[in-house]
Amino acid sequence: MNLDEMLIYADIDQIHKIVDNYQCQCDRHSKTDMIQSIIYTILQKNKLENQISELNNTEYTFIQLLYLDSRNKYTIEDLLAKGKQAIGLTQSSIKARDLVLTALKNGWIFQGVGKKHLLVYLVPEDFKSKVIKIINNRLQERVIFSDEVNYYRDEKGLLISDIIKFLNFIEKEEVLLTGEGNIYKRQQRTLFKQLLVPEEPLKKMAWRFGYGRRYNEYPDRFSLIYDYTFYNKLIYEDEKGLLYLTSFGKKYINNYVLSKEEMAVYQFWIRLYKYSIPFLQLVVRLIDLVATSKWVELDSLEQVVNFWLNDRYYENKQQIFRERIIKMLLHLGVIKIGNQGNKIFIQVSEKGNKLINGFVSFDVKEIVLK
Repeated sequence: MNLDEMLIYADIDQIHKIVDNYQCQCDRHSKTDMIQSIIYTILQKNKLENQISELNNTEYTFIQLLYLDSRNKYTIEDLLAKGKQAIGLTQSSIKARDLVLTALKNGWIFQGVGKKHLLVYLVPEDFKSKVIKIINNRLQERVIFSDEVNYYRDEKGLLISDIIKFLNFIEKEEVLLTGEGNIYKRQQRTLFKQLLVPEEPLKKMAWRFGYGRRYNEYPDRFSLIYDYTFYNKLIYEDEKGLLYLTSFGKKYINNYVLSKEEMAVYQFWIRLYKYSIPFLQLVVRLIDLVATSKWVELDSLEQVVNFWLNDRYYENKQQIFRERIIKMLLHLGVIKIGNQGNKIFIQVSEKGNKLINGFVSFDVKEIVLK
């Protein structure tokens, strides 16, 4: 629902609080007059931009968590959780409940009734779209754009093709597993040479964990391929140390639909990596806002999203951003990577934009493979 519809059904106490907050000049005894005054005041471009610019860091973080999520309906538990996240990110002493009260008096959310007559909080869609535009404008002021690049790399569709190549390889070859359940490196080399985006077996054991069941044994891209096929029961590791193609795997080879599989693998990656990168979906959403159909310098983009990332065990923010997010978005066909001079630029593709906006609910559960 839009703002005007929500105001019609809103509790009169909340309307009075919004009127007081925005200092609306209206007849406080007329609900219609108050609603008209609120709509006129809130949706003024300059008024809204000024309001956003006057928010403190915690409030601005909270509204990003609230509005960059695809959901337009929240429970009080959802809102308090987002409030606690905003407080943690900004190291603030503000209480989460106070952030929710601020959102109510600002008209960012409205009380409503959900299933089984439970209390829910609704986001006005037209107001949300205007706030997202303001967030986007503020982001674009902080990044560097280029009209063109000298050359670029695009891996659209290649990951799905290599999943098929991997499944075909298992069907045709006897694939032996080590005592730890990994493909022997000699056979890894044979397999990797057949892939459209080849990788090398890991040369030495290093600190590698947190991004999948076989991440510590296989290179990044193939680790995702392997875990995806295992999770979806397309392959099977038997007790005798052999890797088999399942009946589901055989059907997959003949019946897969490219667009559906691209979305499925993208969703799987989000859920698999989210455990180690809690704000992964929000970071990807910010990348989408500024870089869809535009070439954005990677260094400047990194500065924009660094706020949402944390050093993790053996990795710093830059490694997480470039290796775990940007490189994997390239492999997933979400972005293209180009060069202009000695600078790296990225662009979200049309397909990537559809994938990101088709799956941006921040409450999705992580996948933890064992």
